[in-house]
Amino acid sequence: MHILLGLIGVISAAAFWIWRARYTADALREAADLVGDAQSAARRFGFRRKSGVHPADAVDDPRLAAAGVCAAIATIDGPMTEGEIATLTSEAERLFAAPTSEAAEITAFGRWVADQCGTPEEAVRRLARRLRARTTEAEREDLIALASSLAADDERSRNAIVQLRRALEIA
Repeated sequence: MHILLGLIGVISAAAFWIWRARYTADALREAADLVGDAQSAARRFGFRRKSGVHPADAVDDPRLAAAGVCAAIATIDGPMTEGEIATLTSEAERLFAAPTSEAAEITAFGRWVADQCGTPEEAVRRLARRLRARTTEAEREDLIALASSLAADDERSRNAIVQLRRALEIA
């Protein structure tokens, strides 16, 4: 009987480690896909890293900065879900009149640049500065509406929306 229990234990441990290795491989594959998408978007939109300049401070395209702000606000409560990514992509397609593939690249770059800032609040602060002079009042209102739809219902998210409104000079 004790041999049977030992055998079950060994099989269980092996199954656990196999599952764990697959889970890790899937996570690494997803991270590599995000980096690849962000790199292709960076090339497509002419983004160039500048020596001694934070990536968020080098974003000149307001569409990329807006996607970064929205991605940052969506990640306050944890990593973006597939639904949030799909919402951001479809809204980027609608707001920027971009084809689906371009909207997906805008979303991927926005997620990457927001991640480079360390915290979502820092991403909102840095990227909103880039948007103030490059957007109209109507575009800023659309951005606030989109960011609010992606925000969680918690204090940090509400503070980030207030910070965004203040940075964009919207009452």
